[in-house]
Amino acid sequence: MKKSMLYIGNLLLTVVGAFFLVRLFLTLPFNMPDAVDWFLRVILDICGRDDMANPDDMEVFSVLLYFVIALIIVGFAVFGLNVVLSQRLAKWRGHR
Repeated sequence: MKKSMLYIGNLLLTVVGAFFLVRLFLTLPFNMPDAVDWFLRVILDICGRDDMANPDDMEVFSVLLYFVIALIIVGFAVFGLNVVLSQRLAKWRGHR
């Protein structure tokens, strides 16, 4: 039970952190970079969905791409935080 709550807490922290990171990123005034546009068009071409490469869909796909990248970044941060906290907790329990 304790471990499953830790996993759920980590997952919730990662998703919420990624959501707020993407929200922060989307408040910046900029156009979609050409590299992101090219990457999304290549992925759509590989998937055989060239009909979805219109400007409206590309903006939504870019937000989804940014969310996936934010999930990876925040996931690594949460993992690092778990490692540091578990080491500190083990050290604290050892000196007791």
